[in-house]
Amino acid sequence: MPVVDITVRRGRSRSVLRAIADGVHQALVDQFGIPVEDRFQVIHQKEPHEFIYSPDFLGGPRTEDFVLIRIVVGKDRPVERKHALYRTIAENLTLRAGIDAEDVFILLDSVTVSDLSAAGGRPFNPPHLVTNEEQ
Repeated sequence: MPVVDITVRRGRSRSVLRAIADGVHQALVDQFGIPVEDRFQVIHQKEPHEFIYSPDFLGGPRTEDFVLIRIVVGKDRPVERKHALYRTIAENLTLRAGIDAEDVFILLDSVTVSDLSAAGGRPFNPPHLVTNEEQ
């Protein structure tokens, strides 16, 4: 059950925002095998003075098209899957939204399922899930 926060500079069109969100979601489906209907995303639009980033630290040059993506997942994945996810997100955003891969910053954070509640205050426990304690 990934939860995705996407932060961009204010002023992008609805269609570009949707293309970014769709590109991230499709990468999660393709690389992490999440169900298509497992989609929880928030898009944050910031004024230039509220969105501060280095134009060239460990990449770049970054432009006004910079996108910061934070993904919280309830299951850790092998490093190879994570790297494939990063590449696929960058490729999808280039193809779908015209964003240069150097403008895509991704932060992946894993939590345990005991840290989640999907609805009703009930612990997260879908019937198909096998927890680490059961493995």
